[in-house]
Amino acid sequence: MYLSPALLVPLFALALARPQDAAPAAAGSKKNVYLASCTSRSLYIADTASAVVYYNGPVSGSSPADVGVVSEPARDWEGQTRRVTLSAGRFTSSIAASADALLKSQIAGIAKLGDEDLVCFVDGTSTFRFREGLLGLGETTCKADYWCASTDVGT
Repeated sequence: MYLSPALLVPLFALALARPQDAAPAAAGSKKNVYLASCTSRSLYIADTASAVVYYNGPVSGSSPADVGVVSEPARDWEGQTRRVTLSAGRFTSSIAASADALLKSQIAGIAKLGDEDLVCFVDGTSTFRFREGLLGLGETTCKADYWCASTDVGT
């Protein structure tokens, strides 16, 4: 799969990425994964992608541990199984075909990160911004369609 330079998020940009309006319950989850629709804009290009934004622990005040592009251009999450390899392992999500009709915070599907099970909820409001390039002239904005939380309550 070809990934355009406009959608590749440099590692240093991850330090700048903070959720602007993350799901409040996410802070209590051991792992937090957002299934997002992203738009990248630079001086001459605008592209879309479906991406996974992964936090290894609470979201509040932290940077994502990894971001993985699932498809370019962006595709619907509903009714599909999507896969991407993250630093924490293989991530797979299965969102119900009718999930786009659900209300915020309702269960929309399931996911797996490595051997860990997650449950996915409708989000629709959490946003993430990544600055790109030497002068920060490029920008990728992602809106979380779904938030997946770890079902593991152990430490």
